Amino acid sequence: MKLIRYLTFTLLLFSHATLQARTETITFIELNDLHAHLIPHKDLVSDGNGGTVIATRGGLTRIATAVKQIRADNPNNILMNIGDTTHGGVEALFSMGNAVMEPLNSLGIDVGVAGNWDFYYTPGVTRARYGRFDTSLGGRVLVPIPGMDNMVGVIQPNFPNLGANVTDFTDFFPVLPDFMPATWTTRVAGVKIGFIGLTSDIVPDMHPMLAVGFRFAQGEKEHLDIVQRYADKLRNQGANLVVVMSELGIHKTRRLADLVRRGSVDVFFSAHTHEAIYTPITSDSGALVVEAGNDGYLGRMDITVDIRKRWRRTTVTVKSRDWTLIELDDSVAEDPAMVALVEKARAPYLGDQVFLEAPPFVMQTLTRSIDTVIGHADSLVDRKDALESSFNNGWTDLLRQVTGTQMAMTPGFRMGATIGATGMVYEDGAVADGAITIEDAYRFFPMAYSISTAQVSGARLREIVEDVLTRTFSPDVFKQRGGWNYGFSGVDMTLDLSAPDGQRIQSMRYSDSGVEVAGSDIISITGCRRTPIETADDVLCAYDGFSNIQPVIGGGPGPFDILPIQAVELFQKALASNLFNGSRHSMVDVSATPRWPDSGFIQPLDGVGAATGANGGGPDCGLFGLGCVSRGGGFGGFFGF
Repeated sequence: MKLIRYLTFTLLLFSHATLQARTETITFIELNDLHAHLIPHKDLVSDGNGGTVIATRGGLTRIATAVKQIRADNPNNILMNIGDTTHGGVEALFSMGNAVMEPLNSLGIDVGVAGNWDFYYTPGVTRARYGRFDTSLGGRVLVPIPGMDNMVGVIQPNFPNLGANVTDFTDFFPVLPDFMPATWTTRVAGVKIGFIGLTSDIVPDMHPMLAVGFRFAQGEKEHLDIVQRYADKLRNQGANLVVVMSELGIHKTRRLADLVRRGSVDVFFSAHTHEAIYTPITSDSGALVVEAGNDGYLGRMDITVDIRKRWRRTTVTVKSRDWTLIELDDSVAEDPAMVALVEKARAPYLGDQVFLEAPPFVMQTLTRSIDTVIGHADSLVDRKDALESSFNNGWTDLLRQVTGTQMAMTPGFRMGATIGATGMVYEDGAVADGAITIEDAYRFFPMAYSISTAQVSGARLREIVEDVLTRTFSPDVFKQRGGWNYGFSGVDMTLDLSAPDGQRIQSMRYSDSGVEVAGSDIISITGCRRTPIETADDVLCAYDGFSNIQPVIGGGPGPFDILPIQAVELFQKALASNLFNGSRHSMVDVSATPRWPDSGFIQPLDGVGAATGANGGGPDCGLFGLGCVSRGGGFGGFFGF
């Protein structure tokens, strides 16, 4: 009898435990690299057949619709905003990112990570926006800006932003909360989820002023130690799922995913490199690595788990991880509530009464409606090619035409507008008229830099090009400090991208004569200066070694047209009398490294060439960011990527 009672009791307990078993699906929504796109815009996308097509994509008005659709499909969801949000367009530039914040805050984002461009508006604005001055969320914080008489209101995000790899000097005071916390946890459907946030590591390269008071982790080892330490900590605190939100770019993020201990992290959500990942990358550790392009997409990761509760112990087992990249094309309607917020944010920039002054360090004034047509394109205008983009070619040709120098150079960027030449047919069947507007101009130049002429030796030019190529294509991925190559005019290059770092140039010839560029040659060249904050006398486009630097004059209105001209101003003036054409090709890669759209990645996932293991990354500028002052050099320099 006792045996029967014991067996019955055991059976009841087992049955009760079985009744506690259930299956849940949690949906992670990834929004990354918004770049201040409030409305749908043209983008160059793959046509699925090895070619490309210009399509209308993205914008917060479509993002809002897609987010609501996903949430309606599964209420157990988390919305993440990763990387470059408050910078990239004219509305953001003239409001120091504020124009983006009210529409963004209406999305109901749960957690985020700031990108390198979100540090652009000075450390004071960065600290105000992300909680150093006021730990409340979603408020407006008043901060002083050098050169402005009144305090400036900075609108905060209404969600926490993480940064395990950045430290603010005031983080050492225990009475203050961390500037950007390393981790965040939440519960969804009874599942405890831990998040680790990694911001960009290239902010000191953009300009040391932007990193004053901050220290950014550098290199593979330090970042791996950070991820492993916090992943272990979250697991020890009972996290059933651990995910990493990384603004390091997919190349560095995938490397960390390969090296982290198996079972530590479930998914790495990448941002920064704008790679549209349709099929998740399975890393050596078993963690998935994904990236949702830019604002033209949303990523959806459905993680299905089995939850079993026996006695006081709950076990969570991952059954599946399913990724869907959602294209925000014409089939996605614009959300009416978001449209109203966006129209309010854009109103000061449109119409007959536009007059806006940007912060003093930007040195620009907007006096015309941003839909004003300022010129036309005679070829496709885009920045999608990691080696040689049509925009870089057309822009540097314009620079030479205006200044008369032998060569011109420009940094590369991921951001920018896409413009079809007259007669080109878009994805929706519309025919392009080639018009370039003021809004497009500020998409290409949403930052402050002026134009200068200078002289440089052939030997130094070769060193600069080799360094840029290393920082774009190195197989030691933590050496990559940008993403896309500089643009050049007046020089034809034969390259071998598969060669080791520093040895990729096979020949450099003057475009006009075909004569090889000698190391002893002194070349006249046009480039960019980071006015008004560039203090070094020999730096052009973030590289040192230049001489006789002279600003191109022409900035400022009317009779005050005596200031160094800003790039966006020169662009507009040059377009008034020139068609924009970037159809030439002056860089030949003899190794024929596959490039997008032939390759699925804009920037080769593994880099190109043989890795050496020298994966230390960029310089450690020190606690106050002063170790990089006037350093010169560095892909992207002030501009970043």
